[in-house]
Amino acid sequence: MRLHFRLSAVLLSLGLLITAGAAGFATSAARTYVVRPGDSLWAISRADGLTVDQLAAANNMNPNAVLLIGRQLTVPVSSAATVDGSSAPSSSVTAASQSADPWSFCSTFSPNGGPVGVLPTVLQDSPDRLALQPLFVEWADHYDLSLPLLEAITWQESGWQQGVVSSTGAVGAGQIMPGTATFIRDTLIGEPVDVNSVSDNIRMSAAFLSYLAGVEGDNRCMTIAAYYEGPYNLAKYGVFQETDAYVASVEALIPEFQ
Repeated sequence: MRLHFRLSAVLLSLGLLITAGAAGFATSAARTYVVRPGDSLWAISRADGLTVDQLAAANNMNPNAVLLIGRQLTVPVSSAATVDGSSAPSSSVTAASQSADPWSFCSTFSPNGGPVGVLPTVLQDSPDRLALQPLFVEWADHYDLSLPLLEAITWQESGWQQGVVSSTGAVGAGQIMPGTATFIRDTLIGEPVDVNSVSDNIRMSAAFLSYLAGVEGDNRCMTIAAYYEGPYNLAKYGVFQETDAYVASVEALIPEFQ
């Protein structure tokens, strides 16, 4: 049985539901989508054959606005709906944004790792960033998580720079979206943490990765993919084509942090 059935149960247990909508958008039908942890406006729009600007316009929002968990989005639908009332991505979107076989990508992917134990040159030359290593060790150990995986993901995301903020509002070393930060704080950690604190940000990244690893059955490729495109999108649509490169890049970095 595919992993998305198990993930669906997890999402339902959190009360994160998707429903069919009836509001109109130009000449197309539309549905209502409830934002889940790990979602982004970009991923939702690509999965439904839209641009970010189209999805933002349909919801009277700025394309760079923070996407909060639980927000209801009106998603224009131009393709035929599936039997359960939700819409599948159009064939053109599937071709453009997904792997040739999105469900087999991680079973056939063969990582090409970098040099074992040789840290990225930029990191070697940065005492301030090297000083963060004890935090990665502490939180990887706390959440029983692979230390090289945590370090590689956060290096890929920000180069271990807490001051990095993306155009979509992702913050810090782990590039955590505000809505995802709320989920991590309230559901996974259960105590006050500050996404703007480098220690807390690394802790939140570790907690979220540990959660994703559990959801994905400790499949490292799927865990990395889920961190990038969101666990819901991964479960429903498989590995996006853009995710291929992200997984390959992180996998190449992991040996460098061993």
